[in-house]
This record gives sequence, structure tokens and C-alpha cells, in this order.
Amino acid sequence: MTDAVRDPAQERLRRWRLVLGGDAADGTGCTLSGQDTAMDGALAALYGKGDRQGQSGRDRSAGLGASAPAVARWLGDIRTYFPSSVVQVMQRDAIDRLGLATLLLEPEMLEAVDADVHLVGTLLSLNKAMPETTKETARAVVRKVVEDLEKRLATRTRATLTGALDRSARVNRPRHHDIDWNRTIAANLKHYLPEYRTIVP
Repeated sequence: MTDAVRDPAQERLRRWRLVLGGDAADGTGCTLSGQDTAMDGALAALYGKGDRQGQSGRDRSAGLGASAPAVARWLGDIRTYFPSSVVQVMQRDAIDRLGLATLLLEPEMLEAVDADVHLVGTLLSLNKAMPETTKETARAVVRKVVEDLEKRLATRTRATLTGALDRSARVNRPRHHDIDWNRTIAANLKHYLPEYRTIVP
């Protein structure tokens, strides 16, 4: 993507070109350069078909194959060009579409992927086939995902349980029977203007 401001129609064509992959029949007439070409290569490695040709005539779909260095390089590329939510979807697709689950048996590959719940599920399914050298790395990946989930759930759970157990705790949206009317009225009396017989917030 260039730093210059693109006109919206050109930006739309560029995005369609990345989605469609640049077949002769893609209909966009858009050529890519710079970072867009690298993004296109990363997408083509996963989603490309064998008969696709890029606009320069080169084969767009070299694919990832079963080469650990090629996959590690591809993982680095997708982290560079796409947000983490997209990276996780692409990793899942690579494992499903290209059968890259066996590469997860290598410790170097496990360190390279972004850990998420789906990866943990794949690792658990490969548990019996996993060599001892890889199991420690797999445990670290699972531990990282579990700690992340615990952290995200702890705050919400703690607030819910504390609010349920401690009736004196303030709640942002209390139910009718949870409102301490005496305290609420006393707190709002400071806003009362007797000459107007009204409460000013």
C-alpha cells in the first residue's frame, strides 16, 4: 500500500484484486506493487490455485508445501501484512486446507504460530503423534492460551460474583430491588434547588 491517498474507486479495485487473485478474468485491470504484491503472494500461497497466473505471468500459487522454512517465512509475512484476527483465520485455513498439522510437530513451528483456542485443539488431537522434544513447546503454547483466557474471563467473573455477593457494592445498572433508595436520595439532595423545587443533575 502506498502512502499517497487513493481515490475510493481505485482502493476498491485494489482490494478486489487482492481477493480475486489476479486471474486474467478477474475484471479489475488493477496491477499491484510494493507491499500489495507481497500481500498477494501471502494470500496466493494459501488460497491460490495451480492454474492461476499473476499479471506479470509468474505462477501465483507456489504454495506452502511441507517445507518448515517456507511456512515460517509465510507466518512472518502474514503477521506483517494482516491484523492478528486475520492471521488466526489464515493459520487455521493453512492447517485445514494444506494439511500443515504435521508441521506443528516441530518445536520451531509451534514457536512461530500465533496461539489461539483452535491451535490448542489441533495440538490436543496431535498429542499421541507428538515427539517428546515438541511436547514441552506445545505445553508452553497451551499454557499461554489458558493464561490469556483466564485473564480475560477473571475480571468479568469477579465483577459478576462480587456484585452478587456484596449488596453494598455499587452497580452501574442495578435492578429495582437492588437500589438503596435512602442512599440514592441523600446523595442527590445536594442537587436539589428548593426555589425551583427540582433536582439539577
